[in-house]
Amino acid sequence: MRKESRLNRAAGATAAVVLMASGMVVAGAPTASADNCGGLGDYFCGAVKNRTGRAMNYTTNLGDGNGRCYVWNIDGGTASHPDTLPCDQKSIGNGIVGGNGTGVDVDAFTFNGWGYHERFSRTGTWHWRTAGTWTKLWSGEFADCSIGDYNEIWCTRLMQI
Repeated sequence: MRKESRLNRAAGATAAVVLMASGMVVAGAPTASADNCGGLGDYFCGAVKNRTGRAMNYTTNLGDGNGRCYVWNIDGGTASHPDTLPCDQKSIGNGIVGGNGTGVDVDAFTFNGWGYHERFSRTGTWHWRTAGTWTKLWSGEFADCSIGDYNEIWCTRLMQI
């Protein structure tokens, strides 16, 4: 019978706890909502970071407004659950909008003039979104978009720390 060292058992237990905790954080993340981000200093605000040199569109009022947004993941998850909702569309060049502690909660983003690649973590699978297709963000999550292979837009969604 092989004996494990205390160090190996402790390391294994610690890794299991970290993995479980991180999974619970992602699974339990609230959807984007102004209720979670009401003022300066409030946390759990969605954000976008545009480093593409192209106009990015975003909304802070998904479900209300004068425009329309076709969102492929209305629940903010990784599976396709499309819906078209009222929204007001805003535009940003390079820069950051929203984020934890800012009081500005970005609910969704798109690039109206270009399609883009999107994934849910640094190691996630890339998915193609056509121009004008909106991606909903969870509160506390941000989309970091830049130019990559073939001069295309690549966006990674990450939880803010």
